[in-house]
Parts: sequence; C-alpha cells; structure tokens
Amino acid sequence: MENYTDKCKKNLLKYSMEKENYEIAVNEWYFNNEVIDNNEFTDINISRPSCELCEHEDLRWQFVIFNVNNNNQLKVGSSCIKKFNIALLEKDGRKIYGKDRNSKINKLIDLARISSSNKITFQVLNELCRINKDLEQNNMFIECWTQLKVNGTIEPKLALFLINNFIIMWDAFVEACEKEGINYDMKAANQMIRRDYGMLRKFGSKINPQR
Repeated sequence: MENYTDKCKKNLLKYSMEKENYEIAVNEWYFNNEVIDNNEFTDINISRPSCELCEHEDLRWQFVIFNVNNNNQLKVGSSCIKKFNIALLEKDGRKIYGKDRNSKINKLIDLARISSSNKITFQVLNELCRINKDLEQNNMFIECWTQLKVNGTIEPKLALFLINNFIIMWDAFVEACEKEGINYDMKAANQMIRRDYGMLRKFGSKINPQR
C-alpha cells in the first residue's frame, strides 16, 4: 500500500514536465489564491472531492495549483501545499513560502467561509419571510438582509434574533423547501447554524443551539 508521500510524488510527477525527479518537479507548481468551497457545489448526497495529490477524501476546501510549464492544474488540500512547500504566487510575481504563505491560506479560507455563510443567510432570510406571517418579525428579517447586503455583517442583536428564530422555525423551513421543490443545501445551512456561526464570531459572540 502506498503511503502519503509516495502518493503525492506519483500524482505530482504524472502531471509535471519533469517525470523522474520530484524535487525538480515540485518547483514547476504554484498556488495563485484560488480556493474552492465544495459545500457550495456538491450535492449533500454526494461525497465531496478528494485531494488530487494525496487522495485524501471528502475535502471541503480545495486549492488550485498550476504548473508553469504545461498549464496543468491540480485541486489539492491545504496540507499538501504546506507539506511540500508549494509557492503562493502573488499578482506581482513574488513567490511566498512558509509561515507567510500559510497565513494567507488561512485568511483565504476565512474569507471563503464568510462568503459561504452570507449566501446561505440570504437564502434563509428569503424563505423565512415567505413562510412567516408575523409582519414585525419579517421587518426584522428584512433589516438583517439589508445589513448583510450593504455591510457584509449583521449587528449582534439582529444576528442573535436571526439564529434564534431560524432554530425555532427550522421544521417549517425544511417543510416549505421540500413542498416547493426548492433546491436548498440543508447540510450547509445546518453547518452554519450549529457549527460555523461565522457572522457571530466576528463580534466575539457564542451561541449554542439545543436543537
């Protein structure tokens, strides 16, 4: 059975110009800031893609690395970029390695996570307004939507209002989506509500729903 390092070397050499010397081949590759959130593009009933270097399965985050010699690309996990010291190529042509590169990768993930949470929240707000009959609550939902759209964030009291009401109305929300045939990623929504809380963490808040 191939170990982690052997798999990575085999797969990298396969798509490199250099076919024999891994140490030479790895210098053909760079990462250019493209991050893929597989929660956004993968159906909840289908396994997420694997790392195309080490073959680790079910990755949420993939990072696209490019070969400067033949334009091949591979979608890999952050661990492989760090383990094999693949350069991050900036727009000005600078190559970044080590701690500086790792810090930038972590920031890219944070930005992608916030973007994903925002998209899910827009869907949630639209659907909550549709199924809810309380005008005052709907006005609060609209205010949440407006703040998120304009500022990219929601003030803490409105964020707590949104989370609490979404938890209370979760069953009705799921039922409405199923009834209307709405292609909604329930897995991603559940992750946002139960685990991520990206927008709340910005304010240093913490919430632990019991559902």
